[in-house]
Amino acid sequence: MEEYGYSEQQINNSYISIEDDLNSVGFNINNYYKDIVGINTYTTPNLTLKDTLGSTYSYMKEKYPFMTYDAVEEIVTVSDYNKAAKLLGLDTYTLDSDEYLIIADYDNMVSVRNAALGLNTPIIIDGKTYYPKYDKCKDGFLVISNSHINAGVFIVPDNAVSNLTVEDEYMYANYKADTEEEKQEIEDLLLSKSDALLNIGSTISAGTRLSIYEGSVGLGALVTFIGLYLGVIFLISSAAILALKELSEATENKERFKMLRKIGADEKLINKALFRQIAIFFLAPLVIAIIHSIFGIMFCNYILETFGNESLLLAIVLTALLLVVIYGGYLLITYYCSKRIIKE
Repeated sequence: MEEYGYSEQQINNSYISIEDDLNSVGFNINNYYKDIVGINTYTTPNLTLKDTLGSTYSYMKEKYPFMTYDAVEEIVTVSDYNKAAKLLGLDTYTLDSDEYLIIADYDNMVSVRNAALGLNTPIIIDGKTYYPKYDKCKDGFLVISNSHINAGVFIVPDNAVSNLTVEDEYMYANYKADTEEEKQEIEDLLLSKSDALLNIGSTISAGTRLSIYEGSVGLGALVTFIGLYLGVIFLISSAAILALKELSEATENKERFKMLRKIGADEKLINKALFRQIAIFFLAPLVIAIIHSIFGIMFCNYILETFGNESLLLAIVLTALLLVVIYGGYLLITYYCSKRIIKE
């Protein structure tokens, strides 16, 4: 028997807690973790993204036509969320019996939800109406990640979910270990149980601080290496080509500068004219590149919002400094070499 792509074993297993699943494959979480917190999330077919947008739905539908507006919303009780928030170092909240709030950190969805919250849009859960406590989303998450991927979770009073279906179970804990080596051993042991969990039909996915950190560092190092390698190679190549072009022209223009000296042109004026000629030759392609970069950075910034980037300012400043050092260095070297050529 299969329902919605899941086997009967997976459906039956979905009602087993994370702790019981791990115990069944020989991994007792109490031996390796402390401060264990488990929470449930809920869904209802009567609360979709379309339902939560209220009067802003038509506008959002036109602006973002490819969003899945019939997707059900994820719901968690305020007491459960506060338990997890305390362990994760996030803010905790209180709600009246007819209030709700939304936690989110994915910028694009935060702006969508804030539009509805700003209009005091109500939601209906199990026949009861709830109103937003805040007119904006609060920063928070349930899935620990190195990116901002939380598109929105609804925090509601505890009694609001009494008749709802449990959708997922989340468990948070700290290591019972002091050193990084001991933590790595626990993580390796947990990962070694993945095949056994699959064999019993479990759909548990685990994220640890070590794996998230290593994944973040690995991806960052890869992107940085590729960016620096390609960028520096192209920058040096283009600057070298421009320098060789100007040096060859200086050799060809040697007689012209000699003629200027014979008619009484001052050496300072000659050097100034030479510098301006070389500067214009170097700066003209740089201006075009800067114009292209402005639009490229704007597009990249939009794409990187998916990964929760905070700001590109530091990267832009460092890139500009690198450009000044390499490109400007070639410009000065070309100028002094050209000056020596026309004086010979």
